[in-house]
Amino acid sequence: MNDSFSRTSPLGVSVALFLVYGAIHLLTGGAYALVAETELNRHEIFFTPAADQTLFGAPPADLLRNDQALVQLRSLTFLVIAAVLVGLAIAELALTWFGLREGRRWALITLAVSGLAMFPFWVLLFRPYLAAGAPLGLFEVQPWIWMEGVLLVPATVLGWVGLGRTDSRAGAPGV
Repeated sequence: MNDSFSRTSPLGVSVALFLVYGAIHLLTGGAYALVAETELNRHEIFFTPAADQTLFGAPPADLLRNDQALVQLRSLTFLVIAAVLVGLAIAELALTWFGLREGRRWALITLAVSGLAMFPFWVLLFRPYLAAGAPLGLFEVQPWIWMEGVLLVPATVLGWVGLGRTDSRAGAPGV
């Protein structure tokens, strides 16, 4: 382990934030897998009922009650989201614990770039909702989407600061 690592240092806080970041993806992926084939949460398609109704033209509960093909598509989509989130979480947790905690700059860069790479896709996802005039405030968007921005920026900045301190103490490039 990195000799200068401390839980209260900027690098330690960064590691903690990235562990929470990965845990959110793991828990969300597990939740999506659990509800994919159940009657739970059949009142929304992707965002809140109000946002989904604005985009799809009818209350999501009605659409899901009357269209079995949509129910099946939604279940399959939930399973795909679950698989991607669980796989992503495992990679994030491993990069954080075995790379960033050890003071490896490449781990921080990988975590930051993989998080930032998702933002253009969220823009593409939001675009049809916004074009339809759907309300997309903070609580209409799934938490695993907006939590990325809330945690990613401070985790990355603190990691960069912490690795800079580690580099200056050790005289090493942190790679």
